[in-house]
Amino acid sequence: MEQRPQRGNIVRVRTRQYLVEEVVAPPDPRDQTLVRLSCLDDDSQGTPLEVLWERELDPLVVSAEQWDRLGSKGFDPQRRFWAYLNALRWNCVTSTEPKLFQAPYRAGIEVQAYQLEPLRLCRCGEVAAISDGRRRRRLGTSPLDS
Repeated sequence: MEQRPQRGNIVRVRTRQYLVEEVVAPPDPRDQTLVRLSCLDDDSQGTPLEVLWERELDPLVVSAEQWDRLGSKGFDPQRRFWAYLNALRWNCVTSTEPKLFQAPYRAGIEVQAYQLEPLRLCRCGEVAAISDGRRRRRLGTSPLDS
């Protein structure tokens, strides 16, 4: 059986990483351990979760040896790290500042249905027919002349 987590451990449960905030020991040794967790993943940071540790399908306490193994691989060269850091900065969304007001779609554009009509026509193959009809009218010919 997997070891029980302790307060302050980082655990992997339900494909996410969590910080153990509290471990409530069972009153009866035959009962399960209640573990209160806080999510560490970016898209759900701080979301609370309570689990019965022994009932989880694949719980894992992230140990210090795993962190040491990660650190033993070494670091990237400085130029590669700076390139990575600059890419992160350039792709960063400014809406992380809660007091900053931004328009939808980040460019101040409100997409209307009529703006998407040319795309629908292209998909349906109607653009070729429309442009062919306009060309024939300019030349003074009819579709039957073809």
